[in-house]
Amino acid sequence: MYGWRGRIGIIVPSTNTTCEEEYRQIVPYGISIHTARVHNPEAKSEEEKEAAMMRMNQEVERAAREVAGVEPDVIIYACTTGSFLKGPGYDQEVERMVSSRTGIQALTTTTAVVEALRALHLKRIGMATPYTRGIAAREKDFLEQVIPGLKVVSEKNLEMISNLDRGRLLPLTAYRAAREIDTPEVEGIFVSCTNWRTIEVINLLEQDLNKPVVTSNQASVWLALKKMGKTGDKRYGRLFGLEV
Repeated sequence: MYGWRGRIGIIVPSTNTTCEEEYRQIVPYGISIHTARVHNPEAKSEEEKEAAMMRMNQEVERAAREVAGVEPDVIIYACTTGSFLKGPGYDQEVERMVSSRTGIQALTTTTAVVEALRALHLKRIGMATPYTRGIAAREKDFLEQVIPGLKVVSEKNLEMISNLDRGRLLPLTAYRAAREIDTPEVEGIFVSCTNWRTIEVINLLEQDLNKPVVTSNQASVWLALKKMGKTGDKRYGRLFGLEV
């Protein structure tokens, strides 16, 4: 049986083409990934996108019950935006709901990012996102409210609405965006979105910038493995070099 060392269940937006592939590359041998999807139609405006995300979140309970069928060790709601849009505390609300309905420990990508930034003791970060400015501003506010003393001191937003288009971005785009937001006062880089390919460039960025890099998928897998008592591969960032 696959997953003889452990199983991770993930809840993924239906238009996400990146998350599963990155998870499978990051997880150690013997740990399997199992997916349930929630409907996330393409949108034409920021307002339409937010409304679609809120409708998508109503399907998380159903998806959690489905993926719980494989008896995973942990369930991840693998959507950064979907888990911060309602503001501080919403990510934990989603986690409690998933855990109470399934009896399985749960986390969201937003929670994982917060825990990763805290674990690396980062207070002044550069943030790169594929989002529109309005959604990125809400993410910035969220992070600055839930992590005392944290400041997003530089940012780059690609102003993309289409999630499918985000999935088509090359890792080079993430690399360039991270280099662009690196300034002397930046202590570390956060690249947001589970549908943005980033894992190929995390190690390169950390070498070139000599600063830690956190990405949505990397942080999610890191926290899931931590909850499972497992360690990850240091090739995917300094985050995996921290003690479990």
